[in-house]
Amino acid sequence: MIDRRALIVGSWKAAGRTIPTPQKVLSLLGRWQKIFDEDRYEFRALADRAMKPAALENPSRADIISQFDNASDISDNTELLVYFVGHSVSEGTDDIRLILDVDKDGNNRFIQLRWLLDTIASERIRKLVIILDTCHAGRTEQQFRAANGNWFAMFGTGDAYAFEAAFSDAVLRALEAPIRKSDQRVDRRHEGMTYNKVFENARGRMISTLSQTHLSQIPRAFGEYGNTVLLAAPRRVPIGYNPFASGRSIYGRVFRLLQIIQAGPLSMGNLTAAIRSDASFLLQREEGGASRYVSPDRLREYLEFLRTARFIVQPSGAVQLTDVGVRACNPASFNSEIMAAIEANVFAEGITFRFLDQVVMKLLEDLIPPTPIKIRERAAMLGKAMKLDASTRLALLLLPSTGQFLKGSADAIFPSELG
Repeated sequence: MIDRRALIVGSWKAAGRTIPTPQKVLSLLGRWQKIFDEDRYEFRALADRAMKPAALENPSRADIISQFDNASDISDNTELLVYFVGHSVSEGTDDIRLILDVDKDGNNRFIQLRWLLDTIASERIRKLVIILDTCHAGRTEQQFRAANGNWFAMFGTGDAYAFEAAFSDAVLRALEAPIRKSDQRVDRRHEGMTYNKVFENARGRMISTLSQTHLSQIPRAFGEYGNTVLLAAPRRVPIGYNPFASGRSIYGRVFRLLQIIQAGPLSMGNLTAAIRSDASFLLQREEGGASRYVSPDRLREYLEFLRTARFIVQPSGAVQLTDVGVRACNPASFNSEIMAAIEANVFAEGITFRFLDQVVMKLLEDLIPPTPIKIRERAAMLGKAMKLDASTRLALLLLPSTGQFLKGSADAIFPSELG
């Protein structure tokens, strides 16, 4: 487990500046605080690992030094998120002054970014994510290029202006929204929401919003640490039928076929007639002519799959459900029944969902689409013989629609547990 800490700084005070307003900065800091309180990402305070982070408002240099001086239990496993929103001015060729406050004479109180990075390095923190929503942030890129350790830097802009903390709002929106099915913030290969995906989501929002206002601000990001998973994707599969699956998918047709057979026993002639009058099995509707439905050969493949899964039997040629098949007709338990049957009765011995997860992830790591043939080849390389008869092929095509969250480039990452 990563020891994840956060240092959140917001300032609205700078000589001659009125934007962002105190209300805007306080609102952003409040949103960070809510994220920390919800504890979805398990951030802790830099100075005290037992406490949740507390945002610093217009802090002094001494306040920031105190955070580092009091930092405890820092190790190679410590990751630090540093966020700053406020004003800044350029210094030298690749540095900026982060303005924290204004003194009694109206002069800016500030820290240099170079000083901040040196201070972080002196604490032996080797995993750093830094978010700078301030003008000219991107000009500091070279400092990070020369830094030791793992890092990822998000800049609200390049060497230009940052407008009214719009980048902060976009980043927070990316962090606040719960993960949903087919979420674009999830990196399928790394199996979760990464820092880089958070940035991409925020940048997309920025470009979409600012294009309507004709303002020029393009966020930038650098660093290999961006592929680090911030929030693991859900791995649980619903027990019941997935209502989001198309009724004309293999998944939907298998379920519908079970429901049709439930009214049986049905002869093959009656079953074929029922299929040809059911919209789930329609392939193409012809105006003024005969519509095309699933072919007899395809229907036989469906039936062979259901027979192998032990959902149906055909005494005297009539098709009827087994007790397991009857249970599979219940939408509340369809996924659990069909997945258990596939693993126990359809797949060859030694082929499990856990093993298939490993096979597909290795294919994706090698940028190989996980088609059934490639899955069989990679399984053989890992010492498992995998048959590709009609039932197994149909099972491989059916499984992604069970509701498994992660989906590969060929919709072939399979469920690993029920929930």
